[in-house]
Amino acid sequence: MRCIRKTSMVNRALGILNNNEGASIVLVTIISIIVVTSVIILAISVNPLMTSADKQYHQDQAYVAAKSMGAAIDKQITASGNSVKLEDYDGVVLISDNDLTNNIAVTAKVEKLSADMTYNIIVTANSSGEEYACTLTFYGSNGSYMRLS
Repeated sequence: MRCIRKTSMVNRALGILNNNEGASIVLVTIISIIVVTSVIILAISVNPLMTSADKQYHQDQAYVAAKSMGAAIDKQITASGNSVKLEDYDGVVLISDNDLTNNIAVTAKVEKLSADMTYNIIVTANSSGEEYACTLTFYGSNGSYMRLS
């Protein structure tokens, strides 16, 4: 027989498990329950985090799409030799674009503010249910416009 030093915790645990076969089964069962429970808790806690990350991703996509379309419209309207007359688009959609691969839709609608020559272009982007809108304000008439905000 071999003499086992029972001074360390590991050696004492090994001695108990070697002498009692039932204790090994109980220990394995307890460890299995702990592992399965921790996996379930991890899976439950990760789901809301992934949902929140997806929502933020779609909000960012909508923001970038609206700002990009707004910048392109601003550049087109304020460019020299501009042929766009906002008077012709009052109350209707100026431009609409859909990206089916990324599920993004962008529309730009023109609204005349009052009797003066001020127009709002409202650019709205929708990405998988998340929406972002930006407003461009122009002053002018007959193809000559100045951006106010």
